[in-house]
Amino acid sequence: MHGRRRQQEREPTQDELQQAKQRVDRYRALNSHVMDLKATSVFTNDALDATKRLLEQNTELHTVWNYRRTIFTSLDEWQCQDTRQEMLDGELKFLLGIITKNIKSYWMWNHRMWALSSLPRPEWQRELGLVAKLLALDARNYHGWDYRRFVVAQLKDAATDKHEVDTQEFAFTTEQINHDCANHSAWHNRSKLLPEILAQRDEDGQLEVLQTENDLILNAIYTDPDDQNAWLYYDWLLDIQKSDEDRCRLLRNKIAAIRELLELEEDSKRPLVELVSAYAELERLQSGSVSEPEKKECLETLHRLESIDPYRVGRYTDMSRTLSKQWALGA
Repeated sequence: MHGRRRQQEREPTQDELQQAKQRVDRYRALNSHVMDLKATSVFTNDALDATKRLLEQNTELHTVWNYRRTIFTSLDEWQCQDTRQEMLDGELKFLLGIITKNIKSYWMWNHRMWALSSLPRPEWQRELGLVAKLLALDARNYHGWDYRRFVVAQLKDAATDKHEVDTQEFAFTTEQINHDCANHSAWHNRSKLLPEILAQRDEDGQLEVLQTENDLILNAIYTDPDDQNAWLYYDWLLDIQKSDEDRCRLLRNKIAAIRELLELEEDSKRPLVELVSAYAELERLQSGSVSEPEKKECLETLHRLESIDPYRVGRYTDMSRTLSKQWALGA
């Protein structure tokens, strides 16, 4: 892990090796037993227990997860709604117990989606609270965020005020980004929600929301100028503008913010690159909007970057050559 000194590994003792071998042998025997049950189409509670013991040791066995679902739906008890509710409540508790062992298991999250969707009386609001707690353990876990979007979609389908669900989830992403501006999953989730938020507002309300987004991005950029997430979100925000006039307005705001930032960190690579790119896009959208001194400054900035960031000299040289040609300036 980052910031931790590497521990010197010691050779395992003979007793430890023997114990490890015994665990492997038991695991292999259990795995073979479950595969035999599946091959002979055994759909009983004993088979269900066997799959549970195997999955507790290895959550990546997607074939076993599939088999487990088939067992559930093949049991006579499945037909009774109350019994099914009890069975799946127990399944959710089982899943909660193994999530911390491998929170990034595709198959485990997929199975949880199935279990919730199969419940006669699912409690989606409680599940949303549970996901929030899981994300508190690993805030950037994209499996957890994907699952959260699934839960929110179910809540939204059942809600009388669907806009309120979007608004609450939008606020959750704000909270997560303010806590960690490098949380790519939170930025991504926000990008999914923003069009819905804008659709709920009139023109003045949309401008207010976009100004809030601009402020959030600037706060993230000031916190960590070289982190890519806020810059990528800025580009995405630019793409969803309704007109070139709106894009130009946003670009001018971006340029002003970068200039202010560079007064504090004049050799910060990412802001310098973004400054040149913003001027280039502004001139492309509105020819003549970038002055000759500003164009020359862009070329000088690219030359500076060649010494600040020598690993990407080729990129900066190519950008300089391209802009010089487009703007009819000598490189």
